[in-house]
Amino acid sequence: MTATILDEYILPALLRYRDRYHWSWNMAMRLINMYYGTDYTERQLKKLYRLHQKMG
Repeated sequence: MTATILDEYILPALLRYRDRYHWSWNMAMRLINMYYGTDYTERQLKKLYRLHQKMG
């Protein structure tokens, strides 16, 4: 899978963890990396989150 496709799978989880559950970036990052087998950093997830906020 490419990063773009992976982002599409990760974004709903990230939005749920941050917006609905109000979890910290660190907690969201650890759960996403464990569940999806990725190696995202907080910085990368914040960038993905901000891009979604601008577009939506």
